[in-house]
Amino acid sequence: MIDEIKELLQSFLAPQLEGIRGDIRALDAKIASIDMKLESKIDALDMKIDALDMKLDAKIGSVDTKVESFRRELLAEILRVEQTLSTNFVRLEQKVDLSLGAMVEKMDLFRREMLAEIKAASQ
Repeated sequence: MIDEIKELLQSFLAPQLEGIRGDIRALDAKIASIDMKLESKIDALDMKIDALDMKLDAKIGSVDTKVESFRRELLAEILRVEQTLSTNFVRLEQKVDLSLGAMVEKMDLFRREMLAEIKAASQ
């Protein structure tokens, strides 16, 4: 009787187990296929990200170069304006000095004339 039960179980369960094993193998194959596809997609994304990173680095380098160029131009222009203003201030200072000198001479002359008139009037 035990042998009959064993044989019944084996004849009934063995094909079922073999079918389950086949299903598991098929699932393993599908999982492996999906895993390969996923790895392929991830690799493609990595390549795209690397390409974008290189482009971004190139753009940033280009912008840095332009900013440095503009900075140098701006500094050169500031220096030119400072030199122009310095020259203009020196000229203005010279003109003011000449005008002040002329005013002092005129005031001295006027003072002498006034003193001469006061002296003449008091005599």
